[in-house]
Amino acid sequence: MAAIEHAPGTPQFRLALSEAWGQSRKVLLPVLLMVLLLGWWEFVAQAGMVSKLVLAGPSAIAAAMVSEAPALLANCGITLAQALIGFTIGNLAGLVVAVIFVHSDLARRTIYPLAIGAEAVPVVAVLPVLILWLGNGMEPKIFITAFLTFFPMLVNAFRGLRSADSEVRELLYTLSASSWQTLIMVRLPASVPFLFNALKLSACGSVVASLVAEWLASNQGLGFLIILYGQSYKIPELWAAAIVASAASLAVYGAVVFAEYRLTPWLRVRQSDL
Repeated sequence: MAAIEHAPGTPQFRLALSEAWGQSRKVLLPVLLMVLLLGWWEFVAQAGMVSKLVLAGPSAIAAAMVSEAPALLANCGITLAQALIGFTIGNLAGLVVAVIFVHSDLARRTIYPLAIGAEAVPVVAVLPVLILWLGNGMEPKIFITAFLTFFPMLVNAFRGLRSADSEVRELLYTLSASSWQTLIMVRLPASVPFLFNALKLSACGSVVASLVAEWLASNQGLGFLIILYGQSYKIPELWAAAIVASAASLAVYGAVVFAEYRLTPWLRVRQSDL
């Protein structure tokens, strides 16, 4: 009976075919657009419509990726290590400070304005001072990455922790629950969407911060390679390093999105009901 229902020409078959086309179209159309863009890019580069000192074709960039693969991978590992360490430190610090703010109005009123003011500090300007203090190793880059990822987590975590249902908190209070129990059982679960928003905001920013720090003062990392290739007028290699940096940034962002998808199934159910 099922075979008859899904036979060609039946309404069920046409519905299944329509659904399959709808799903495949989501993949095929972006891929087709990307192929067209790469073809046009290659044509522009080969035709000399743009100076080779500015634009390299996809084929030249692919060849540079192959020839420079060891250097690109080694320096990408350094940049990612700095970004991920700073990402972890900055987000953990932001969450801890947000928890303190929720439980202490005095701390919030005293420190929060200073924290917001510190966000306006141009870290590029203070990098030479950090190098004098911490040396020219990974430490200044990690500090800058942690500094820039701290503020999105602080703001979002504070909002998320305060968004917990007041009636549930009152119920736990009547049951003589401690502040720690209320934090674990009510506030943190309520703040999960806000926490992942902060993580997604700082995911790409952590890699960018690491790159910027390497541009200014470093002898390793993708940022250093980009400056080196630019000064040597190795344009295909420069584009290859930039693409690898973009891929690293997207990989960190994709890891956060995947973690959100796996760890928050109730959010998917809620969104599907809308």
